[in-house]
Amino acid sequence: MFTILNKKVIVVIFFVFLSRLCVSQCLATFQDINNFVYVFDGVESKYIENLPLRSFQIGRNNIMAYIGANNRLKVYSKGKIFPINDNSPNYYMTDNWFLYQNYNVVKVLDGNEFKSLELFYRQDEDSLYFSDSLIVWTNTLGELNVFYDGETQILERTEIKRAKIGDNTFAYIDRNNNFKIFYRGKIQTIETYEPSNFLVDRDIVLYIDQYSNLKYYRFGTLEESNTLSTFDYWIGEGFAAYLTQLKQLAVYYKGEEAILMQDKPAQLTIKENMIVYVDNGKNFWCWYKGKKYWLERYVPLSYRVDNDIIVYQDLDGRLKAFYYGEQVKVSDQIVQKYSLYNEAVTYSLQPYQTKVWCNKKTYTFE
Repeated sequence: MFTILNKKVIVVIFFVFLSRLCVSQCLATFQDINNFVYVFDGVESKYIENLPLRSFQIGRNNIMAYIGANNRLKVYSKGKIFPINDNSPNYYMTDNWFLYQNYNVVKVLDGNEFKSLELFYRQDEDSLYFSDSLIVWTNTLGELNVFYDGETQILERTEIKRAKIGDNTFAYIDRNNNFKIFYRGKIQTIETYEPSNFLVDRDIVLYIDQYSNLKYYRFGTLEESNTLSTFDYWIGEGFAAYLTQLKQLAVYYKGEEAILMQDKPAQLTIKENMIVYVDNGKNFWCWYKGKKYWLERYVPLSYRVDNDIIVYQDLDGRLKAFYYGEQVKVSDQIVQKYSLYNEAVTYSLQPYQTKVWCNKKTYTFE
């Protein structure tokens, strides 16, 4: 999952890198009858606060950052709560990174303690970009910096025009209109002009070249294309989707184009490595890691999408899921409301009861 901060101040960030050895993504939060706040962490619930949270964010690294009723920033990780700041700072979470900025101080969690990356940020028209593997910012000297693989390096000595970031890829236009990409520790100049548009995600950049063709930068290699650009094109992790000149829905994956349907979809959602769409016959489909799946003969009442999961309501309101390429049941009973936190689904069947579904198991808390 990535974020771009659009603001008039530059905030130099701090970074949290937590081990990917955690297998489970079963972390969720809920409240009981007394409004006490709990965290579901794998197989059990743990009490954390006695008043509702003002805000929270859950990462795929099994940590949750939140601001409680007293406006203090805290982190829940591995069964423990760590107070971070007595104020209510800006804080952000991606799959692997957690950062916060308090006034002019930005800090990073290095091992078991926070350290400051920079003590001042410039109040100017600049941007801060961060994703699962990269943090990019401009300092008070106007230098463009990147933090990658535990080290900081300067990308540009002068300010850039515009940029976009993916999970592990950063693309930008420098002051001389060169189109550049930072990927796996290296900078490459892709074009000596500014493309009309470009999109960025994990391991891929899609852009419109000077001849109005779609062009791809994938896994460090530039790939030519004779596909004329359209007004409808999207990007996900390692793939691109677009409407052809014949209005067909196509996906470009591993160097090849595949047609998913012969006309424009009635609904379309692209998130991480999923394409979820509805055809004009009201059939519910998804594309996942190179394969096309026909999920239902109807349009679900609602659905949520994350990296490797789709959770949806059938026409009766029961919950189903497409989970790592497999269709499974989540709830045999009618559900009114539900939430998806990475791979954990929370819902209630009766007042003051919470059910958590994760890893194909259901846990009940009352």
